[in-house]
Amino acid sequence: MFFNIEMVVAVVFFAAMLTRTGFLKSTWQQLVTVALQIVSVWCLIYLFLTHVYPEFLFAKDVISLCFSAVFIFAALKDRYESDVYRSHQSNIATK
Repeated sequence: MFFNIEMVVAVVFFAAMLTRTGFLKSTWQQLVTVALQIVSVWCLIYLFLTHVYPEFLFAKDVISLCFSAVFIFAALKDRYESDVYRSHQSNIATK
């Protein structure tokens, strides 16, 4: 029973973190968002592998790292797009 509650909480946390973006946010907000996204992935994978597929527990860190890379690349993209958007807006304002 307790495992079901843990999994529901982990899935809700993961789903909530999927909807977060760092676009046009300050650096600290982007870093906190990415850190929470990574924590959500690691928690979900750890719970799932520990209770459902314990034979894959040895690969937990590798699997988590691969999924975390998706959030890191998304954050880098958001950071790049934020900088491009801000520089484009400042160019328009000076004209």
